Amino acid sequence: MTKKPIITIIIGGVIFCGLVGYNYLVAQKKISETRPSPLGIFLESYPEKVSVGNTGSFVWNIESSPDLFTPRTTIYWGYIASPSALTQGDSPEAVGYPHHQDDYFLGKYMLPDTFDLAIKFDKPGKVFARAYAKVGDNHLWTDEKTIEVISIPENVKK
Repeated sequence: MTKKPIITIIIGGVIFCGLVGYNYLVAQKKISETRPSPLGIFLESYPEKVSVGNTGSFVWNIESSPDLFTPRTTIYWGYIASPSALTQGDSPEAVGYPHHQDDYFLGKYMLPDTFDLAIKFDKPGKVFARAYAKVGDNHLWTDEKTIEVISIPENVKK
């Protein structure tokens, strides 16, 4: 056997391996440059003051890539503050807000999306609330907001 076919095969193999390696490096560079979609929750509006017996409207937005969904999103609230910063590892059970709304509590809600609901407050005082969503293994929370629930004076009641 002559040396020419062997040398041609070796050179062809080196070129092939070089092209495969080059394409691999280019693909890895593109993957590392891809920025992940933002994942977050934002309380767009909430009532700062509401009368006892009336409802307050809450609107929140969940940002994510379009391939994600949430099985649960709601407003958690209570009369005792929990003002600490919450992380994506803090589940609702760990936080301790005693109330939540059931409107979007169970299901499969495609993201990104905006949600809204109304809460009726039956006793006066300061109410502390946060919007919440579970996305994958992440627990998303907004900052805690304060709502003042005021009594209606007797002379105004019907």
